Amino acid sequence: MTVELLINFAVQFLGTGAAFFLAYRSFQKRRIQLGAEPTLPQYFSRRSTYWIGIASYCTLMSALYWLLTWQWLSLKPLVTLILSSGELVNLLNGLGGSTIIPLIAAGLFLFCIAWESRFNPLLILRDSIHDAFAIPTKAVEVYNALITSRLSAIDDTLKAQINNRLLVPSIDPGDFEKSSATVEYKWAHNCLLFDRIQNYANQQSYRRFFNEPSLKWGEICISYNAMSEKVVVWKEAEPHYTKTVKLLKELDHLTGLLCRLLASLVVFGSASENEIWATVKQLGGNVHEARLKHTYKYILLFTAATAIGAMLGREISVSLHNAFLFPDQPLAHFDYTTLRWVAYAIPIYILPIALVFISRTLAFRHQREQSDRYYGFYMAVMILGFIVSTSASALILELTYYKDNFSFLESFIQHMRWGILPALMCGFVAYRMDTPVSESEAPGKRVIAAVLRFIGWGLVSVIIMLYATGDMSIQETNLRFTLVGTAFFMVGLLGAAASFKTARTDD
Repeated sequence: MTVELLINFAVQFLGTGAAFFLAYRSFQKRRIQLGAEPTLPQYFSRRSTYWIGIASYCTLMSALYWLLTWQWLSLKPLVTLILSSGELVNLLNGLGGSTIIPLIAAGLFLFCIAWESRFNPLLILRDSIHDAFAIPTKAVEVYNALITSRLSAIDDTLKAQINNRLLVPSIDPGDFEKSSATVEYKWAHNCLLFDRIQNYANQQSYRRFFNEPSLKWGEICISYNAMSEKVVVWKEAEPHYTKTVKLLKELDHLTGLLCRLLASLVVFGSASENEIWATVKQLGGNVHEARLKHTYKYILLFTAATAIGAMLGREISVSLHNAFLFPDQPLAHFDYTTLRWVAYAIPIYILPIALVFISRTLAFRHQREQSDRYYGFYMAVMILGFIVSTSASALILELTYYKDNFSFLESFIQHMRWGILPALMCGFVAYRMDTPVSESEAPGKRVIAAVLRFIGWGLVSVIIMLYATGDMSIQETNLRFTLVGTAFFMVGLLGAAASFKTARTDD
């Protein structure tokens, strides 16, 4: 190995090491907002998960730097020029595009790794890796569940335990049942959270959480002790509006700090997702979770239902057409038209449904109020599904048949009727996600429910398709019949397939 090649390798390794180090520092810098307080992401996941995430990001950045400076914009010409130039003048005269541009590109790449800006594409990649390893989405979900937990759902033994540990008696048994907007309830909530955190504080493996300044354990202890006395004084005094409002604000602030610390402890200390939600449920939290298990399997299931429904529906419709309606004008079985209909149906049905899954994850990640039904979300995904499916229909049909005179706005208006069924299906899929199937439910009952959904959605599709194909001429009767028949089976199968199992913990 020559001296020049050895030095070139050394420069590459130094640059790659710098990229790895900057990526490591950048990964740890991202602060996540829980309530009003920013927190480092390393406290939002189990230690092993966090280090897998940081290793993945650092390795990726190092590999990109190596490819950039070794293959795409090699630094070798610059190293060769520096070694061969005896004097500074010769070095300056030899500089050109092939030597300067790789150096600038390498410097900009290292700068972007460390540059904290929302316009930095590398930081967008970093944040994506955070989210891919459930950093910080898991803690955000736990935090929201703890903030909105209902104390009436916790065990009576836990209530008694909390009351016994208080230095100054400031909780009455009925405080756990009061409105969540009252001082009594908020203080009981804070006592529950603080009591749970103390269980973690006694364990050595969680010591770093309580020593971390950003998690404010010292401030929490001081505020908690002071709040105990304030609540006792408030209960004994005459009602005063201004003092009550001020005390409520202080209690809300303390609740946010307690939930932030407890969410980090629960996520870090739980061996599995089921254990996380079991702990949340014990604390009265709603264990309704946004994400579903094996989402890609549901997408594949809906895709298969669409393809099978389109093929089966058309072939059955063609058989009925040839046997009973127009035997003198038979249609061909298993021809190219069937494949075209499958290729058309998948984008206008599966693409909006896939966006429902994505939208649900994003929306539930930031929502605070828990509910069994989210009708506003159902309406929103119906509108989204209508826009996406109508756009896909316009682009596919118009660009296929009318390439020369294509106007997207006019085509969108003309194809709005084809977006009605996909929009309704998007709303139904979102609704069914909040109606999970119980593991203990009998298979026969599930089959009957699926058959009923198939028939119900099949009839709905017939009504909508009769409207959508109402302007077809008499000569197109054959096409109208097969379209309506195909829609009956395809949409019916999609409705039957809309059955989910969530990652919630059951009793």
